[in-house]
Amino acid sequence: MGKTSDKQVGHSAIEGLVSKWARDLESADRSGHTVRAYLGAVRGFLLWYSDEERRSTDLADLTPIALLGYRNELQHGRARSTSTVNTRLAGLRSFCGWLVDQGYLPADPSSRLRSVGRQGPPAPKGLTDKQVNALLREASRSRHPARDYALVHVLLQTGMRIGECAALDFEDISFGERGGSVTIRAGKGNKARSVPLNASARQALAGYTAMTLEVEPTVPAVAKAWPRRRRGADGSPLWSSQKGGRLSVQAMRRVIDCLVRGCSARGLLPEDASAHTLRHTFAAFYLKDNPGDLVGLATLLGHSSLDTTRIYGQPTAEILGSRVDRLSLNAYAE
Repeated sequence: MGKTSDKQVGHSAIEGLVSKWARDLESADRSGHTVRAYLGAVRGFLLWYSDEERRSTDLADLTPIALLGYRNELQHGRARSTSTVNTRLAGLRSFCGWLVDQGYLPADPSSRLRSVGRQGPPAPKGLTDKQVNALLREASRSRHPARDYALVHVLLQTGMRIGECAALDFEDISFGERGGSVTIRAGKGNKARSVPLNASARQALAGYTAMTLEVEPTVPAVAKAWPRRRRGADGSPLWSSQKGGRLSVQAMRRVIDCLVRGCSARGLLPEDASAHTLRHTFAAFYLKDNPGDLVGLATLLGHSSLDTTRIYGQPTAEILGSRVDRLSLNAYAE
């Protein structure tokens, strides 16, 4: 290669090496955008290190600790996106790898320089107790109060997706006086799962299905009559439209959206709340009452990976704001 690994190279020589490395990148068909970004990364490091040390930078200054310090500066010293920081780190790794290949460095100082992780998004925003009660009151005043009230309760108390809810038949539900469950057969990825039905969900369903079952709207009466429900040729959909057919996903979503609009117009609910917000609400309340039980929540929600469920374990933006406000460092804390 014609170079020695212990050869000292001064600042001006480093600039020459940077230019040669850039030409090699171009000859390797790297895009102009990548070459410019990588060049900016290396020159940014050289400038930062010179400012830190108040002297010119040479090859001996390319050490793991120096590179780590620059990474920390990129992360915390200035407001940069994660992708920008990682692009700069990739540029440094490319340059250091090239220096080793060319014989200017005996070992790669960037071999353990890891990219920074992306900050996870805050937990999805669910509804508060007060907002839940407002939505249920709105449902009880709708054109189809028993159905809409039961629909909101089932979505809230099970966390199922709206498509899963729309696909339910009577036969998918085990309805007892002291317990119950719903088998979701139309789950994401065609994976079936069973979700318990708590007392609130069963009471709401009793009020909705009593007329169909021709019994009193009480849980004991509905529980006794439920097994007698016979399956028709097209199944026996749990949720019926005004014309008597199965309530479609689109129609079900319109029902929820109409209830939300009625509440948000009076400032009782966020205007962007939706059927999926009810799923987020279930998840948030479940973890509040069962801290750390991500496995249980993943089972109930039908998540195939805990990575999907972990987002609910993160604090919301409001909670983080409240925690920061309560810091003893905050001289103006109320």
